[in-house]
Amino acid sequence: MNPIVTVTGFWDAFVTKIAVFLPNLFFSIAILLLGWVICNVIKRVVVRILKLCQFDALAERAGIKQILERGGIRQAPSDIIGLLTFWFLFLIAIVTTLETLNLSGATDTLHTIYLYIPKIVAALVTLILGLYFANFLETVTRTSCANAGLHAALALAFGLGGREVAARYLERWLEQKKIEKIE
Repeated sequence: MNPIVTVTGFWDAFVTKIAVFLPNLFFSIAILLLGWVICNVIKRVVVRILKLCQFDALAERAGIKQILERGGIRQAPSDIIGLLTFWFLFLIAIVTTLETLNLSGATDTLHTIYLYIPKIVAALVTLILGLYFANFLETVTRTSCANAGLHAALALAFGLGGREVAARYLERWLEQKKIEKIE
């Protein structure tokens, strides 16, 4: 076998593969850049719409802002929703880019991750609605107790909720007093 023909054959195959791959690479870079720009624009629009709808004030009333601050997150809730929107859409651009490059293994992994996003969104919506409903019930309870003249509502709630613990404590205390009287 002639070594020059072998090297030339390998070189031709290499050049052919590069010639096929380079347009896909440039196209995928263009998709990624265009996706990044479009996702940023959509993120800004979402944040602006949420701020116009007073979403941050609603989140503060629901207690979400306080929870985020306790977790060390200083961003406004509308900014967080905008960031989540950005990554949700940018993930689509990344999957499209990987499909352009024929990287099916990475694409399958991202599809799997992508399927969890609706579950996460549903959990966040449930959490937000639950916090809002809990704050509403707290307000109703405080108002009802104040109108009924129950100024010690916390003591009442503790007494009702911890009556078994209090009963055991009182039994031990009474037994201790009986033992002290006998001695």
